[in-house]
Amino acid sequence: MKICGISILTRKTLVTRQFGAEAWSSFYRDVAASHPSFRSFVTGDTFIPLPAYLAFHDQLMHKFFRNDEGSHLKLGRESSRWALTEGPLKPFLQGRQLGGFVDTLPQFHQIYFDETTTRSEAQLTGSSVEFKVVELPQWHPYFEHLVVGYIAEVLEMFCANPIRTVRLRGGAGRDYHYLFHGTPPEGATHASRSALEVRELAAKEAMQRLSNREVEVLLLVAHGNTNEEIGDKLGISRKTVQHHVARSYRKIGVSGRVGAAVWLAERGLVGE
Repeated sequence: MKICGISILTRKTLVTRQFGAEAWSSFYRDVAASHPSFRSFVTGDTFIPLPAYLAFHDQLMHKFFRNDEGSHLKLGRESSRWALTEGPLKPFLQGRQLGGFVDTLPQFHQIYFDETTTRSEAQLTGSSVEFKVVELPQWHPYFEHLVVGYIAEVLEMFCANPIRTVRLRGGAGRDYHYLFHGTPPEGATHASRSALEVRELAAKEAMQRLSNREVEVLLLVAHGNTNEEIGDKLGISRKTVQHHVARSYRKIGVSGRVGAAVWLAERGLVGE
């Protein structure tokens, strides 16, 4: 796998704006001293081998940012904003209907990643966008957290809605599955209600429909746990988990994991 040089140019812009040109130059010299791929000219058409790129990325995160999930999400959003408003990908935001725009999201994988079987899939589902990435060469926060932040910001730039993310599966392995949700939690339109009040009302509604155990199970479902993992965490059998899941789905009127995650996200019970 190789990574497009647009990523390097984006980091250069962001680091230079925040820390200054000399900070970038010093950092880049250190990277080039250790990795020959960075000694030749790197442009938007260059592709860097994956091991060298991840070493560059990890070194950059340690030097300039906190190397945690939130920092990767934030860097992904900032990278998206630059690439699509000032950088080489500006045409992506122009002249499309929402459905057609969502259909183009997998093209970002094709632009940034070369010589690989990894791919992404995007589908408009009501007020949400399902986003999947499969066949990653390895799990790394760059591939999941930074890319999720990037795509969330792409959607925010295209739509007026704030975008909330719900992870259905991920955090390890070679695949992940997210929901980008464009509808505020129910009750959030009441300006007089605090965020805490909105969440408490949503939780009260959920408890009126569901038992405590069903709420626990649904929350674990929405965060991507398998039935077996849920059983291990709650100390119950896989068959019991299946019963709780099926009963919960009937009570809230959904037919699967995505529908359950949407139902919880609409009430502000899961999200970024």
